[in-house]
Amino acid sequence: MPIDCLPTALIIPGVMGFVVFVFLYAGVVLPTIWSRHPERRKAAHCTLDMLLKARRGLRRIGR
Repeated sequence: MPIDCLPTALIIPGVMGFVVFVFLYAGVVLPTIWSRHPERRKAAHCTLDMLLKARRGLRRIGR
């Protein structure tokens, strides 16, 4: 389906969700993996852990 046929109400949330995902990935996941500094890796790991726990909690609420 060409993007011209999709209503704007579907395109904007999809783009915004993708942008949020990219920022979270670049700001949290990549430093967890590739940082040379142990403090930075530990902080990024804790942040990622908090985000994943929050996501699991939201999934339970949505049931």
